[in-house]
Amino acid sequence: MCVFLENQTVQFIKMILLTSIMYFSKLCSNFTTYLLISILSLSLVISYTATGNFISTRTFAQVNDPHQISNDEVKDNYLLYIKEVTKKGSDSECQPGLGVGVLQGDDIICNPGLENLQDKAELDDDVVGELSENIGKDKEVFADKLEKLRERMEKAISEEEEEGVILPEDVRKKIDADDIQAMEQHKTKEGEECRGGDVLEGASNEKDLKVLAECQDAIGDVMHTKKMDDGDYKFLLKLDEQYQFLINDHNDEKTDGLLVVEVVPKDQELQNIYLPKEGDKVHVWGAWVTDEPKGWHEIHPTWQIVKQ
Repeated sequence: MCVFLENQTVQFIKMILLTSIMYFSKLCSNFTTYLLISILSLSLVISYTATGNFISTRTFAQVNDPHQISNDEVKDNYLLYIKEVTKKGSDSECQPGLGVGVLQGDDIICNPGLENLQDKAELDDDVVGELSENIGKDKEVFADKLEKLRERMEKAISEEEEEGVILPEDVRKKIDADDIQAMEQHKTKEGEECRGGDVLEGASNEKDLKVLAECQDAIGDVMHTKKMDDGDYKFLLKLDEQYQFLINDHNDEKTDGLLVVEVVPKDQELQNIYLPKEGDKVHVWGAWVTDEPKGWHEIHPTWQIVKQ
């Protein structure tokens, strides 16, 4: 599975380079033509590993290794793939504006940046083949990273790695210290979206949950969902920037920087609960807690979910 994004800046650069190739290929030597083609090839590789960030924001290492892809880029591309599948189904057409190719199962076979390159630049089959090979390498890297992301999310949401694990005392103390600081900086919300009484009512592991705020909201994109054996509906949320404070180091380490959100069985039939699917943008309200055996932060229980 693979998704590639193109930003407008890179598209503009590619347009200039394509024009240059067509012009110089008619006036200059083969050496000049292939030099320009090499430059175009590099721009295509960069554009297909970008996720809306300007080229100058890439690190020195990434520029020198075009196949090095950040974890944030992988998550952004995963979300784009999920949303495209949901929107258009598995047979959607090539979308040059989005940089999304034809979706067939878990693969993308269309390459918008190269789709009509031969006609536009009057390049021969060997040159087009070379450009295809360069972009193909990025496709393989993305496919591998996306699959590993999917595996990590499934392990985290299934809690497979946490059975019988006890956090070391020094780690627990640091989590407690960080939680105290978080509670001082972010007070509990108030309003009609909040719930009175025992906010942990209905949580099967209530004894494991330490309340940081009795009422807290969060907005983000749903990355992975699962109905748990205890009946909870659980999903991982890629938070919008203003809600990044809701996760801690253990979310970064164990849940890929995603917030764990759980809806207990008794709340799943509430009128103001929408049980989301992967790719949905949602606004959630619930109790902000630390799952002490795991060490990470959650919204659990969650009693209001609105699809954006």
